[in-house]
Amino acid sequence: MGRLRSAGKLALALLVSLCALVLLALVVARVEQHFFRKRAMVLLSQVQSIELRKTSWQEAQTQFQRWVQDRTLDEPCDPHKCSVQITLNDPVEDYLSNRNLFVKLDDYFRWRLKLSYDTGPFVRLEFWLLRVYMRMGGHPARVIANIGMRDGIVWSKGISVAIETYAQADQWSGTQPFEFTLFAEVNSRPRFDYFGDRWLSSQLMLHPNYAIGRPDGCEICVMGWVKFTPYAAPEDVSRLMQLNLSCLTQWHPCVTQRDIMPAAWAQYVSEHSRTYQPEQPPACSPIIVEILGRDSANIAAGEVVRYHENFYSNGYDKVVATVRVLERLKGMAAWNVGEIRDVTLRTGTICADDKVHVGSRLIFYGGFDRSNDVRFHRQMPWPVIPMNDSNLSFFRHGIDQDYSAIDKIE
Repeated sequence: MGRLRSAGKLALALLVSLCALVLLALVVARVEQHFFRKRAMVLLSQVQSIELRKTSWQEAQTQFQRWVQDRTLDEPCDPHKCSVQITLNDPVEDYLSNRNLFVKLDDYFRWRLKLSYDTGPFVRLEFWLLRVYMRMGGHPARVIANIGMRDGIVWSKGISVAIETYAQADQWSGTQPFEFTLFAEVNSRPRFDYFGDRWLSSQLMLHPNYAIGRPDGCEICVMGWVKFTPYAAPEDVSRLMQLNLSCLTQWHPCVTQRDIMPAAWAQYVSEHSRTYQPEQPPACSPIIVEILGRDSANIAAGEVVRYHENFYSNGYDKVVATVRVLERLKGMAAWNVGEIRDVTLRTGTICADDKVHVGSRLIFYGGFDRSNDVRFHRQMPWPVIPMNDSNLSFFRHGIDQDYSAIDKIE
């Protein structure tokens, strides 16, 4: 009887000790989360304070000096072009992203006992503890900031936040809670990708220098993004870069884009009914031509020397022109000035003439990338607009806004 009492007391003592350790671990984790949030807020404010095309690289480096242990420089980094990335992991995320004790124990017993399994018992225990941690308000998270320089001036910046959580995501989980990642990304880019569609993104018709959206496919995640060019108004960038970093520490988890990026997502929702693709393309204007110049990866001018149309039984009208290349304006590495080449034209595009004829001088634009693949440029259909002094001027103005236009093609 005495032994049973002693065993009971021992078991109770072990249980109380275990609960105390778990409670202590949770308290320590919560304290570390708040420290992590403060660091993330400092990093976000520093990124927000940088003004593209004005802040010097030396000033930015001085400002980010405190993050020496957390930053990496992209290669190559030289006086003409350089970028730095700063990565902050909260302690739990940092532990999980490395080869930790649970993984090592599984690897050891797999080797020692000659076992064969993908996910071992210790990693399963790790997953269970992580689930308990998140149910009790923990949020493993990562914050990544980046800035980039051209000729001594900062031309790019951005920040992204990824938060792991266990909750109900109304967008896809229904009433069932799941473990998922909440992403928010706000990044600059030299241009938006324009592939030669019939007309431009309707968002760019409202604000040519930034766009807000979410990915079409995000498996077991919720994501919102903002993309802006260096020519976006600083007040717009500051507003769109407002992130709710309390999501890193609050007990009730953030589960939607509105939670993590409230200002940007409120605008996205209010504009969503207006940003649909209309049945007819918008009227051509100087600002549209500038956007085409900025966002097209390849642009060239040419003169039509022969022209013919082939009509197919499926109703597809293939228009082929033989052109003499007059000038390469952007990209077009496979095109040589003065050469004669056959070009497939894409009809019904924005700013295009109704009819092309021999002697027409045209600007060809679009392209998926600045590839040097000659076959690629022969096969793709090109949208065109008339080549005249006004269109050339607007195109050049748009090209000047794309600082990546001068990058070397690999």
